[in-house]
Amino acid sequence: MAELTIRSAEAGDSEALKELLDTSWRTHWGPQVTAESRALYDRDMPAHGYVDACLDAFMVAERGGQVVGMYHLEGSQLHAIHVAMAEIGTGVGAALMEKAEADGAARLEVRAFNTRARAFYAARGWREIAEEDATEMGTPVRSIIMAR
Repeated sequence: MAELTIRSAEAGDSEALKELLDTSWRTHWGPQVTAESRALYDRDMPAHGYVDACLDAFMVAERGGQVVGMYHLEGSQLHAIHVAMAEIGTGVGAALMEKAEADGAARLEVRAFNTRARAFYAARGWREIAEEDATEMGTPVRSIIMAR
């Protein structure tokens, strides 16, 4: 397996990041929301706008010349971390979290239904400190606030 590199995102990563975030949403969040919310996602493509607006703040994991993960850290708030489906369980997420934590990540929000991510964070020493109402493309959901 090729070596994993974590680096700042570059303009050339934009399309790969849009695909990564879109696939992640459709896989993890899409099944948890209403058909109307999925249709709204399809219409608005928020992952694309997110990449366009925040690309300069993203860190990417790259293996063999391919973007296989990313995170977005602002101050101590970890806004996003995503791993390509084929790379889940290969250490990409752990490497991204290690880098994000070293760079000051101390707080994040995760959807309550995302039990795999919650367990991953908890195994790294993150603790759930609050739960609140939220929405995902218009569907009511619960969010868990976690801290280190």
